[in-house]
Amino acid sequence: MKKSTLIYVSVALLVLALGGLWYYENSADVHIAAMNASSIGVREPGQLDIVLQNNGSKPVNVWLEVENTFVDSDGVSHHNSGLLIPGNSGDLWSAEFVSLEKPICLQPGNNSASVWIGYALPGKYPVKVKVVENSRTLDEGTYLVKIPPPEVPENLSLKLEYEMESRNTSDVYRIYGYLINKGSGSEDNVSTNLTVIDERTGETVFTSSELYGVREYDKTPLWTWPDYPYAVVEIAHGEPSGESYMPVKNVVIGGSDDRFRVNVTSTWQDRAVSAELFLPSEEKRR
Repeated sequence: MKKSTLIYVSVALLVLALGGLWYYENSADVHIAAMNASSIGVREPGQLDIVLQNNGSKPVNVWLEVENTFVDSDGVSHHNSGLLIPGNSGDLWSAEFVSLEKPICLQPGNNSASVWIGYALPGKYPVKVKVVENSRTLDEGTYLVKIPPPEVPENLSLKLEYEMESRNTSDVYRIYGYLINKGSGSEDNVSTNLTVIDERTGETVFTSSELYGVREYDKTPLWTWPDYPYAVVEIAHGEPSGESYMPVKNVVIGGSDDRFRVNVTSTWQDRAVSAELFLPSEEKRR
């Protein structure tokens, strides 16, 4: 190889080395020092607080790229959809919000910033944060946000109602029950117990138990088969009708002298609600 060629190659390598050294010496030294998220539930707004440490001696502009800040009711994750709250803002509601697509200025030392987060479904969501300067990643980290399933509110109510059919030989009471949830919580294991007590003797003549799932803002029927009642009480005037009332499983047969107290109690976690009916109705007993 000619001497001149070697000189050109050496000069080029030196220029590249000096250029790289200059680039890294003049690049920002920024790190994610800490991340912490506020405790939030389903469909509640929250924020991820980020501490960015600028180890340089002068301010530097950086961009934040954040993934998984929001997840909608279809489970679709939206990236970079949060708004950054400047750490020097004294009043959150009067803060001048800055889009994550714009750079933020970090002063030497620790800088704080917060990003809005929110999730329509319970679960664990890894929020990925990347600090970028001129397309160069300075640091990145992940914070796991945990969204617990919403609890069924304490005002979950239980409603019982009936339809009465008067026949020649008996009166048939078809009982319908509902768990009414007026809140945003849900519960998959609401244990519901049916107890029928003979009011004359105080003896329990029938019991059954089922598990129900209660969804948010929903009215959950206590039936096993749609369009069929939850329970049937037949008060026979003489001989019972002999009807099975299938597929209804909760069936009680009594006579004209019987009076039944129908109690339904639903429990979940450490809470309970109940409702009662007295059959036959007062009108029929007069």
